[in-house]
Amino acid sequence: IGIDKDIPQGELTGYQKYESGYIPPELNSATYQPDRPAWGMVIDLNTCVGCNTCTIACQAENNIPVVGKFQVIRGREMAWIRIDRYFGTDVSGGNPTDSKYLEDPQVLFQPMACQQCENAPCEPVCPVNATIHNDEGLNVMAYNRCIGTRYCANNCPYKVRRFNFFNYNERPIETVKLPVLGDVCELYLGPLAGRDGPLTYKGSPQSVMLQKNPNVTVRTRGVMEKCTYCVQRIEEAKISQLRRSNQFGTGSGDIVLPTDGFKVACQQACPADAIIFGNLNDPASQVSIAKADERNYGVLAYLGTRPRTSYLGRVRNPNMDMPGAAHIGHTSEFEEESKGPEKNGADNPNRSENVKPNTDHAQSAAAAKGASV
Repeated sequence: IGIDKDIPQGELTGYQKYESGYIPPELNSATYQPDRPAWGMVIDLNTCVGCNTCTIACQAENNIPVVGKFQVIRGREMAWIRIDRYFGTDVSGGNPTDSKYLEDPQVLFQPMACQQCENAPCEPVCPVNATIHNDEGLNVMAYNRCIGTRYCANNCPYKVRRFNFFNYNERPIETVKLPVLGDVCELYLGPLAGRDGPLTYKGSPQSVMLQKNPNVTVRTRGVMEKCTYCVQRIEEAKISQLRRSNQFGTGSGDIVLPTDGFKVACQQACPADAIIFGNLNDPASQVSIAKADERNYGVLAYLGTRPRTSYLGRVRNPNMDMPGAAHIGHTSEFEEESKGPEKNGADNPNRSENVKPNTDHAQSAAAAKGASV
């Protein structure tokens, strides 16, 4: 599933081996600057269950507006993290268009947010440099500089940038019935809608305003936005470490952030601990250890984007002695037809002789390695 696994990449197996116009700090070397972290993320597809908790946590942390069903239908969703779904089944020896092969597919969830590319395609196309790299290698946004050309969204191969078509934080999103206009989405009423609009009720009650995160800018109409690796939490950790190191002049003066000393919102909320975030310049960090895993890969890395976010491919290697193990990744009806009337359950004493493990599926990594949008 996906296209990355079919692209010949030669020896370009690591995301650090791609040429880039941006020169990041050296990672895990003796010459790196310990006070200049290089942030990165790894998402383990083996443990991700697609529960969307990361999406909700990100929305609450970063003041992402609720745009309503009317706008989502038009492709104007604002969530910084989406959950891509991929499906696979066994089509060997048969017709892949047969409905028998599609009734019980193997499903894979892949959270997709801004990949924080070191060679970001969105940066050179912005006419006002509203999206740039900072000293720590993050692809950051200057909201007050953005003029909303949407060139960056068009040039992003991951399609993870969001545009504020309306001032969602000031206008109500419901549909109302007006005397002359009939049923109208209040977003289209312009200055007539919102808290002071003469045609509609109060759009943003005080309780909605008070739930905003004061450390994150509330964006307005005409501005692009995306995942920032919770830069406000990064800065908060820096300030806390600086305060501890000072201690009114009696501290150690050490401003280097402790290993895995804080978590981003999606990482903190993930119930399966599938998201790992940290400093790539720290060899002891969990993210550095995860990126050394042989399952680690970058989505669309062959484009030379050098994504800081990578994934650990999902490995499917079921224990064939378990009841029903032969059906994992297969259509159950197809398995029963191919093996005839023999039973595959635990009550069959000759099960180990009757059920021949499918090594193509028992020993291979499933779908995830190289899955892309």
